[in-house]
Amino acid sequence: MQPKIVIFSTPNSDFNIIFTRFNPLLPNGFRHHDHKFEWTREQFKSWCLAITEKYPNYMFSLLGVGEPPPGDESVGYVSQMALFVRKDMLGMPLPEPLKVQPLPDIGASYKRLHLVDFPFNKDNRTQEEKIWAEIELQLHRCTKDEDNYDNEKCMYKMSILELLDRLAYLGATRQILDQLLEQHKKPIENGFVLIEEEPDCNYNEELFEEYEQTAPVSSADEENWDN
Repeated sequence: MQPKIVIFSTPNSDFNIIFTRFNPLLPNGFRHHDHKFEWTREQFKSWCLAITEKYPNYMFSLLGVGEPPPGDESVGYVSQMALFVRKDMLGMPLPEPLKVQPLPDIGASYKRLHLVDFPFNKDNRTQEEKIWAEIELQLHRCTKDEDNYDNEKCMYKMSILELLDRLAYLGATRQILDQLLEQHKKPIENGFVLIEEEPDCNYNEELFEEYEQTAPVSSADEENWDN
């Protein structure tokens, strides 16, 4: 196609160690169920070098999206990017001549063959309903990590400050959080939400999986997450 500029982006698997601080990775080691692969920065660089060997008219620069947390700069960005530029755009000679392509017929008319109005879901929930749905999700995730289990109380515990940080993208405040926890009778003790173990019959796994696939990702989850 001989484009002047091409941009590729892909997850940076070197960054996954940061995600494990909040939630475990999938059994295949990926951060998201929709990913077909996740490359390290070295793997991505090798792929880019192979592209320029095959297409010598191009050179590339490696960039990234999503700054790592302070002190963890060594893992790189959340997502890695490669910017490919055709050398003649930089005033450099092209090792290989461009293929001649016919000019478009300016006078040609276009005929619509098919029109699709792509369906979408409109979220009509109130802010409180959205926040409470996210609270339920985060509390459920908390019960998946045995490090959060309090053996003395026989309950799971989640820090209110951590929960509030994960709700920040929804505009949640401490006042709203406290009101919702009180409204839904969630016990609080020493800055932690106490989460009782519930029988499996009371938990709809398919409902949470559907929500996790469609809900926006909070900043604490994916930088937090992949924009």
